[in-house]
Amino acid sequence: MRFFWTGSLKGYKPIRIGIFLFTIFIFLFWAGAFVHFGFKYGYSVEKVERYFFGESDFPFEISIAQIYEEAHISLFVFALLFLCVSALVIYSGIDERFKLGLILSLAILVILYSFSDYIVILLGRGYAFLKIFVFLLFQCLIFLSLVIIWFKRLENRKGNGASKFLAILIFSFALLNLAFVGLNFALFERKIGFSISNVVDYYLGNPERFMKPKSLSGLVEVSYFHFLAMALYLITLIHFVYIVSDRFNIALTIFLFVFAFIDNLGGILIVMFGRAFVGVKLFSFFLFQFLLFLSSLILIYRLITLKFNFPNRGRI
Repeated sequence: MRFFWTGSLKGYKPIRIGIFLFTIFIFLFWAGAFVHFGFKYGYSVEKVERYFFGESDFPFEISIAQIYEEAHISLFVFALLFLCVSALVIYSGIDERFKLGLILSLAILVILYSFSDYIVILLGRGYAFLKIFVFLLFQCLIFLSLVIIWFKRLENRKGNGASKFLAILIFSFALLNLAFVGLNFALFERKIGFSISNVVDYYLGNPERFMKPKSLSGLVEVSYFHFLAMALYLITLIHFVYIVSDRFNIALTIFLFVFAFIDNLGGILIVMFGRAFVGVKLFSFFLFQFLLFLSSLILIYRLITLKFNFPNRGRI
């Protein structure tokens, strides 16, 4: 976190080595994305069409719930990727207009690529090419960012320029978080539903609707991974919201983690103890999403009122 706020590498050779190795891993992730895309979708429009819509003679569409679930994962991963890569670009010695354009373009491409499956489904078979186009454009921007980080010396910029770019970066992340909240609601509605009966049927099953009850082992596996994902995401988010008063920040931090914890265990509690915990699941989900939404609104409002003069206040 020290480098994120100050950009200083002076006297911290291990950090410089760590950043270099970090970018190597990001490069491997970038290269692996081409392999993954080829196996999953293919690089021809016809293969992408078949993935989303099936053969012309035997058409089908993959479920919207699956589309939302994959977008949910992608937006989480790529929002954090955007944050880390853009933070390094901020302290590189490139033209400031180009730097601003690159950061904003990355933020837009994170949204477009995360929702590209839904866009193709929404527009129809004739727009399958958009999936390939958005993917390749996103990969080009990531690679360009890595090249800049590697070959344009990282600078210690404590002046107003770095603060402005940090403010823009955090503002962009706040907007991504709003999209993430909206996606969470869409996924919950499509996969489970917002009524008591919907939640009961999803977790406890309903023979009349040919719905099997969820297994405890399956729910534990989902919750197990979500604890790590939630921890990473929340610590990143609250690291920015400190620009409000300390008392408010402490309360917001505690409530975010508490209701994330309850929401994550909600399904397990329903399966173990019955429908009495359905209300707990719904209440914790809604309140957790509201707190995420509130965090973004606070960041956006504060950064606008401060005219993007980001207050470092000596934090490291």
